[in-house]
Amino acid sequence: MNDERKADKKQRLIRKGKKVQEPVNTELVVDISEGFTKDERDLTQPHMGPEYFRVMAWIDENDEHGTHVVKSFHGFHQFNERLVFPLDSSSYKYIYIELMRGRSIRDPGTSNRTAVMGRAKIRLPPWTSRDKFTSKFNLVRLNSDRCVEIKGYLNLSMQFHRYREL
Repeated sequence: MNDERKADKKQRLIRKGKKVQEPVNTELVVDISEGFTKDERDLTQPHMGPEYFRVMAWIDENDEHGTHVVKSFHGFHQFNERLVFPLDSSSYKYIYIELMRGRSIRDPGTSNRTAVMGRAKIRLPPWTSRDKFTSKFNLVRLNSDRCVEIKGYLNLSMQFHRYREL
């Protein structure tokens, strides 16, 4: 930790009637359970087997986190993973999510055979909240007419975790 951060933490230690408060670290804990995406396969074509998906998420564009790659059949995905984002400020307002399909035979034109299936921009819980927020969040994508359409969803929960350094 650099000297500037240490000085900033020392200044915040004494508050309200000179009561000493230790610095609190905050993390956003995101549990991604499952998801679904519409299958756009041409039904006249033979089924090519499983597809592989992963979720990428970030609050700060320089700090991207991702789930492990999961094998998926018929558009249903089971992730059951936890992503933890350290936060140093209450100025963050959103978490950005992308569901990626990899090694796709149907997307041979992509340079690395990875395609974004859908995106979500989700508002973070209030900074002072201690509650766990669970919901189904729609994943959207632009269609060929450049209109936004729902491509699927992700079930996830978010909660702030606060702790003191010893």
